[in-house]
Amino acid sequence: MYTFSRILVPVDYSAPADAALRLAAELATAFQGRLLVLHLLAIEVFALAELPLITSDVVDIEEARERLRTHVAKVLGPEAPPYDVAVTWGSPYLQIVDHAIEYGADLIVLGTHGRTGLKHVLLGSVAEKTVRLAPCPVLTVRNDARATAGDRPASEGRGRVAERMERAPVTVRSDDTLDRARARMAEARVRHLPVVDGERIVGMLSDADLGPHVGQLERTRVHVAMTPRPITVSAAAGVEEAARLMLTHRVRALPVIDGARLVGVISSTDILEDYVRVARV
Repeated sequence: MYTFSRILVPVDYSAPADAALRLAAELATAFQGRLLVLHLLAIEVFALAELPLITSDVVDIEEARERLRTHVAKVLGPEAPPYDVAVTWGSPYLQIVDHAIEYGADLIVLGTHGRTGLKHVLLGSVAEKTVRLAPCPVLTVRNDARATAGDRPASEGRGRVAERMERAPVTVRSDDTLDRARARMAEARVRHLPVVDGERIVGMLSDADLGPHVGQLERTRVHVAMTPRPITVSAAAGVEEAARLMLTHRVRALPVIDGARLVGVISSTDILEDYVRVARV
């Protein structure tokens, strides 16, 4: 499961870039992360070769940074998550990839212009090249994306937990061994398991809980490592409520209940996928 604590978002002052910036800010807030907002200075090009021509003495970098800070503050408003700004020039996709590596980015959120025609054939889009070379996932946002809850009709919402959760989740018992729990995680390709005794949810076990018991997994019971009395969320609740619960209690997954019955698990990854769906990537 990915965690998105450091998010890179390139900005060129266009509508698609602003949509990407808003979406990146929502993700940073949801995952308690930080943004690096990157602006690539305009370059002159020659015919089809598109060779960059730029010199440092014609650009005031600090002035460009201040313009970027002002723009980010205007677009995101007072509820903006923590962010840094960077200004540079050069090949767009190479600079994006280089900054992602240097920044240790967990995610790149990139607005796309949907270029077509000869230019696209000769060069490919910045998004395509970034996706190929990036050291982390790349979320692309088209220019018709609506990235914030305020941009959507109230009736549209972010969806319900029941629509995003993993149904029929794999579970373990509190008296199972941690070795068995690890095997079940690997088999199901999950990082969290609800702990169920009979029909009662008694705990939540994550792969991180196994760490302190490495070397003793086959002799240690689940109840020793699990988080007891886990926070749960209703299947009828909104995805945003699940995100708030995760942030408040600093957990990455929640058991989903219908009445007292376990019906699923929703994780931070599921919530990210819901943001992706809204962004229509």
